[in-house]
Amino acid sequence: DGVLANAFRSMASNTSLDRKWIVFDGPVDAIWIENMNTVLDDNKKLCLMSGEIIQMTPQMNMLFEPADLEQASPATVSRCGMIYMEPRQLSWIPLKDSYLESLPSSITEDQMEILLEIFDWLLPPCFEFIRNECKRFVITSELHLFKSISRIYSCMLRGPKGNEDQGPQSTVWLQISFLFSIIWGMASTLIQDSRAKFDTFYRQLIIGNNKNYPRPKNFKLTKNQLFSDKGSCFDYVCDKRNNQWQLWLNAIDREHASISPYAKVNDLIIPTDETSRQTYFLRMFTNNDIPFMFVGPTGTGKSAITNNFIMSAPRDRFVANVINFSARTTANQTQDIVMSKLDRRKKGLYG
Repeated sequence: DGVLANAFRSMASNTSLDRKWIVFDGPVDAIWIENMNTVLDDNKKLCLMSGEIIQMTPQMNMLFEPADLEQASPATVSRCGMIYMEPRQLSWIPLKDSYLESLPSSITEDQMEILLEIFDWLLPPCFEFIRNECKRFVITSELHLFKSISRIYSCMLRGPKGNEDQGPQSTVWLQISFLFSIIWGMASTLIQDSRAKFDTFYRQLIIGNNKNYPRPKNFKLTKNQLFSDKGSCFDYVCDKRNNQWQLWLNAIDREHASISPYAKVNDLIIPTDETSRQTYFLRMFTNNDIPFMFVGPTGTGKSAITNNFIMSAPRDRFVANVINFSARTTANQTQDIVMSKLDRRKKGLYG
């Protein structure tokens, strides 16, 4: 059985009255969508190759989310209700609303009100500035940029070990960490010249010098609680222990920065601002089970720093699997490489 048959069967056999959704995100292909005709018509039955027939329950819903209907037949189109949404109409605002609702219950009502004001104050002008004034080396939609911001923000609330989001949060930390999340969630893909432009714009916006987006009354961070005037906003990281900003090099855990006396010269990685940033995000995302990608020119140490981190990761939590890709690597080859590292325990179960 494939993914759909398993999901469909588990939902059909679930007796709870909660509404259940199966979402198909991707292109509608004429070959597989024709097999869904019996599900989409009045019978609402999924017929499998084995002869098994699964009845859809009244609580089940199916949602197809394709980019277009070029490959869909009239039979498919006539069986579904169609809603056309332009990306511009949807924007990132529904994502923001659902994200705020998903924040931990330890955040008080007063803190939530402050957060709502800050989101509405900072995000629109930053999106507008990046869209109109900046160049990026990876073009990313606003929906994905907001997703990056929200992931980093959730990690900041959980703390470095990924388990601190259930306790009470300091109001100062909620604001400081959101400023940091915007810098790295939204502006991390800007080229160097555009980073300098964004730094100037962002500083003016935060201190209240932007007439179109005035600083809200509830935002009460003092000058000492903002990043320093020296250098760029990209040079600083916020620390949850004291609600202060510090340079990246100072933020490295000295235990991880120390060099073994037995290390080979070829394997040495000398800490710099760039290596500190990469190690910081590596540790933060792996502790919070978030997938991520480093993008940049060749020869800048992306693989070396990542491999160094992977080799020092605790063996009881992580198993490393390093795969090199080229332009000719296929999906099947990738799956074979992954599967070759696993042991088959029993049918459908690998370890």
